[in-house]
Parts: sequence; structure tokens; C-alpha cells
Amino acid sequence: MILKLTFRSVLVFLFVFVFQLKSEAQTKYYSKSKKAIKVFESALYNYNLGNFPLAKQKLAESLAIDEKFLDVFILYGEIANEENDKEAAIDYYIKAISLDKNYNSLMYLRLADLEKETGKYKEAIIDYQTFLSFGKLLKDYQGYVNDKIKQCNYAIELMKHPVEFEPINLGEAINTPMSEYWPSLTADDSTLVFTSSNRETNSQEDLYFSVKKNGKWQNAIKIGPPINTERSEGAQSISADGKTMVFTACLRPDGYGSCDLYISCKKGEKWTTPINMGQPINGKYKESQPSLSADGKTIYFSSNRPGGNGKFDIWQSTTRGNNIWETPINLGDSINTTEDELAPFIHYDNNTLYFTSEGHPGMGGSDLFISGRNEKGQWSAARNLGYPVNSHYNEESLIVTANGNLGMFSSNMAGGFGQKDIYLFEMPPGIKPHKTIFIKGIVFDAKTKKPLYSEIEIVPIGSETILLTESDEISGEFLACLPPKNNYAFHVDKKGYMMFSENFLLPDSNIYIKIPLQPIQKGETAILKNIFFEFDSYALKKESFAELIKLKNFVVKNKLSIEIQGHTDSIGTETYNLKLSANRAKSVYEYLIEQGVKKESLRFKGYGYSQPIESNSTEAGRAKNRRTEFKILSF
Repeated sequence: MILKLTFRSVLVFLFVFVFQLKSEAQTKYYSKSKKAIKVFESALYNYNLGNFPLAKQKLAESLAIDEKFLDVFILYGEIANEENDKEAAIDYYIKAISLDKNYNSLMYLRLADLEKETGKYKEAIIDYQTFLSFGKLLKDYQGYVNDKIKQCNYAIELMKHPVEFEPINLGEAINTPMSEYWPSLTADDSTLVFTSSNRETNSQEDLYFSVKKNGKWQNAIKIGPPINTERSEGAQSISADGKTMVFTACLRPDGYGSCDLYISCKKGEKWTTPINMGQPINGKYKESQPSLSADGKTIYFSSNRPGGNGKFDIWQSTTRGNNIWETPINLGDSINTTEDELAPFIHYDNNTLYFTSEGHPGMGGSDLFISGRNEKGQWSAARNLGYPVNSHYNEESLIVTANGNLGMFSSNMAGGFGQKDIYLFEMPPGIKPHKTIFIKGIVFDAKTKKPLYSEIEIVPIGSETILLTESDEISGEFLACLPPKNNYAFHVDKKGYMMFSENFLLPDSNIYIKIPLQPIQKGETAILKNIFFEFDSYALKKESFAELIKLKNFVVKNKLSIEIQGHTDSIGTETYNLKLSANRAKSVYEYLIEQGVKKESLRFKGYGYSQPIESNSTEAGRAKNRRTEFKILSF
């Protein structure tokens, strides 16, 4: 077989027939001129070698001999398609058909696929139907063509109900004549990481990053070693706080299969040597295109491993800590089809998934879809993001900012800087995720002002869900993503320092906080802001237990003796408040003993309203005076 055809949608079919250019032995062409045929076969030979300029030169010579040589226009069309000029390819096929509309039915199939690929859905339907009208080869093609007609009708219907969409190219700081794709973004929108061909050598894939200053992305630079190597690295996910990177690398000596997932952590400004995530995440098949959840507990990725629905499916795995991951679970029929599902992105809300699919009904080769997870953990049926977010171009690797307002994706749409560019757009209301905001801060020594590494725990009041994060060991910085307008208990723990406890109602916007940790010293006191009692009672509410367990661990880990202190506001008599404060302190004392704290390490005392920290003349002041504290007696 001589003619090489690479148009993906009909590749299998055309290799069976290849229009009238099937084999070296075949000499039947549309032309009767032996000279034209000889030159044409030279063009065909050079086409197969990939020498398109010489092939086109020979085609022009052949056409000069016989201007109605239909096969010449077919091969011109294939070269135009190879050069990604589909409009020209369409024109060549229309010219071929105009010379002899009955030459071969597969001309209509080829033309229809080209029209579908360029968004000419109505024209494509006509030509698909014309192909079927020939009545030949229907056994081989009818299912394929019927599916294509359904897709065209679906696309036409989507176009009747367009969504608001005005993509903005990220510009020359990010995009080049090469391909830029697979964007990933920290939750505070300060750092963008993406994949691109090596810009110096135009060879393997590498990871690049850009930081935002004064609202503008700076010129992207290569991340460099130890993440980038002489091999290809790409399809990455940066964590919400920017301190963890999971990426795809292929054919490494420590790999399990063709492509594996690797993980690296950022310490200060430096990335650690990446390590293979190991089994069961990686295996002998291809694992790629990861997406880390905002809490870092779950990873989503695409793989062609057995047990899925189709070619590439989306899978998820949860961690048990220390880079130990559970056996991946297939996301099921709502997400995966018999075709490829790729480029998953789990939003910071941890319940909205965006992905690319070639199997769900769409506008073109690959479209963007959304699915939401309910309280039972079930994913809703995938929903197309609509036109013109999706088009006849290939839309891929969508991500959405934490607040849900902006989307970022890669596309080969016309008007870009290169083959694929990264674009930004405002998310239409119907496809926005739940709004998520971030709390960002720095932990430091209250006396020396030196940044500190610490463990941070955030718990929604009344919930058993725990978000764990850490402050950076060099900068002391941390970031956590949370749903807004909820009450949270906030704990910061570092050995040798006083326990830090805070309670706050997270607003509807991002917040920045500074956390000074006091070194443990005799006589030092701290307020336990997440201890709650029933009204006018010393009965502990269950919402207090998480804080009390933290206090227990703090006392045991640091080998402390403490006094638990109860305080009230000034409402009521002195005698009443002394008794209430003492009983509340005693309730905490007894709970800690029940949890295993040695009795001799504890004592309790009620102070009534004798030690206010705010004025009792306002409700806000009285609320702060009603508190539970502890005081260091010895360590």
C-alpha cells in the first residue's frame, strides 16, 4: 500500500480502500495519460516519504499534463490536511467531486469528516447522507456514519443556545510558536505552571512557570532540575498551596510502564528530587495527566489500565499519608465512555470535575465536560460545557480559579501564537463550580520573628472533616482552600511552642493572617477558642472535643503541667460566676483525665469575672470574656 493517510476520524476505513490509490500493482487512475500518471506516482512516492513540497511540485506537473486528473486533487487534499489546512483540503475534495461525482463514494465520507472537523455541520450531514445513498460498503461504515450524523445534529443544537464566552490569549509572556498546554494554577492565582515543548531545542516536553506581578503574568521560565530532565516531563498538577507537584514522565529507568506519575515537594524556592509514586498508582500501563485535590488527599488521573470503560479512563486514588496511595477506583459510567476521557481537573471545592472527552456528545474531536459529586459520592452525568466554549477545534485541559469566576484552557483555535495556546475566559454561570476561598498566612516565632514550620489543622465546627496542612519550613507560609461562610476551628501546633487556637467565621473573600507562636514558658497562658458549653451550664458541647484532644496531645508531647482556667462575663453575681467558671474548668479537667492525661499534670480553677480581657459594657466584649484558658505551670 503506497498512500499514507493520517486523517484520524476515517483512518481505519481509508487504509482499506484509499480511494483509487491502493497498491503498487494498481494502475487504474482517473487519467488516461501515462505521462501524467507517471508524474503523479512520483508525487505519491514523495508524499509517503513526507516530502510534501516535492510531492506538491510533482502534482502541479501532473495537473499541467491533465487538468482533470481527479486523483491529483485527492492527494492535494491529503497533503493540505497533513499541513493542517483543512479548508484547503475541503476545496480540493469539492474539486475532485465536481470532476466526477460518482468516482467513488468514499470521497463524500472524507469530505464530510473534513467539514465536521471545521464546524461545517450542516454540509457534513449532507455529504454523510450522500455517502450512504450509494448503498455500498454500508456494513462497514453505517454505524460510523450514523454516529457522525448524530454528533453533527448535537453540535447544531448546541449552537442554537450559545453561552457567554470571550477567550483571551494569555499573550507572549506565556505562549510561543510552540504548543503551550496543560495549565495548572495555585489557589491564590500567583503561580502558573504549564507544559511546553523545549523552547531552546524544539524537542521534548518541559515544565515552565510564570508568576503574576501587578496583575500581569511575567515571562515564563523553565522550572529546571530536578523536575525537568533530558527526557520529557509534562501534564502536571500543582497543589493549591504551590508546595507539591505531580507530573507525568515517560520511559524513566525507575518507571513501571510507558509513562508514570512522579511527585516533588517545594521547600522554600527549591523542588525536591521527584520520586515515582509507585504502585498501585503506577503500573505497566500508561498513567498521566494528574489532578490533585485542594486538600492533597485525592489524585485524579487518566490511564489505559484494564478495568475501565474504554481506551483512556479517569481514575481516582486517596492517600493514607507518606506517599502511600489506595488502589485507584474508576470514576464509572457517568464520566467514562468507550472512547478517551482525559485531562481531569478537580476544582478546589473538591466536588466539581472538569475533563476532556471524545466519547460524550460534543462539537468536535474532543470537548470539555463537567460533572458534580453529590453527598453520597456519586458523580452526575457528564454535561457538555456548551458552544462556543467547545467548538470544532480541540479544547483541552481546562482549569478553573478557586472563586469559580475564571477558566483557563489550551486550544488550537485560530489566531493564536502557535500550535496550541493557553487562554483565559470568564466562566458562564451554568458551568461554574462552588465558590472556594483561601486562607493564607505565615507562622513565625513571636519573639525572634523567625518563620516556623508547623502543623496546621482546620476543622469545620460541628464536622469530623479535618483539613491538614503545613507551613513552609523556610518561609513559614501556608495556604488552605475552604468553602466560605462557615465556622472553622483553627489549630497550629509546633513542639516547644504554645498551642495556637482560633475560631472564625470565614467571610466571602480570601483572608490573610499572621500567626505568632509563643515559646513555651512558665506562666504563659493561651485561650482555647474552640471550647463550647451549653447555655448557662458547664456541660461541654461535642464541638469542643476536637480542641480538647489537641490540648491533650499538646500537654503530653511537651510534658507539661497546666492549670485550666474558667472565666465569665460580669452578668450575674460574683458567687454565681465563680461557681460556673470553676465547674467549666473542672469539666475540661475531667475530660482530659478521661483521655489519658495524668491527673498530677493538671489542676483547675474558676476566676469568675475578675480577669476580663475586654470591657463588659458590650456584648462583643462580654463574649470574649467568657473563655477557657490554660496556664503553663511547669515543663
